[in-house]
Amino acid sequence: MFIGGFCLIIIPAVSATIGKTILAQIGRFTITGSFSMVFVYAVEIFPTVVRNVGLGSSSMFARIGSIIAPYIGRECGKLFPAAPVLIFGASSLLASLLVLFLPETRNNTLPDTIEEGELFNADNGGFALCKKKNMLEQEEALKEEKLDEEVPSANQKT
Repeated sequence: MFIGGFCLIIIPAVSATIGKTILAQIGRFTITGSFSMVFVYAVEIFPTVVRNVGLGSSSMFARIGSIIAPYIGRECGKLFPAAPVLIFGASSLLASLLVLFLPETRNNTLPDTIEEGELFNADNGGFALCKKKNMLEQEEALKEEKLDEEVPSANQKT
């Protein structure tokens, strides 16, 4: 996504037609590839109980973007010819930066419930860098409660 956005951003600075064509095709190819990867990642990131709704919502907003894109290209292009590639390039660069805040799913058990999804996000990244200290304290309190529940049951058996 970053490469595609970068290629689109620098198109107005290139004077040769062949250079603009090559950059536009590289940008288009990489953004199309990343669009396909979004669906694979979306299936992993949503908990099982809301996976259909989450993927459907993601697809709906992607389709809204596809509906709006031609209007941005046509109407903004009338005002300033470089505006469409700058807008699409900037949005791609922004998306490539925001994706860094998503949690890592590699070698992790994927969440089945919404509660597991919240813990998964808190433990594996997500917007954990932006969250308040209060969220971490709540997680520690939940873990301590689980440990307290397990200890009495072990003592009762002995």
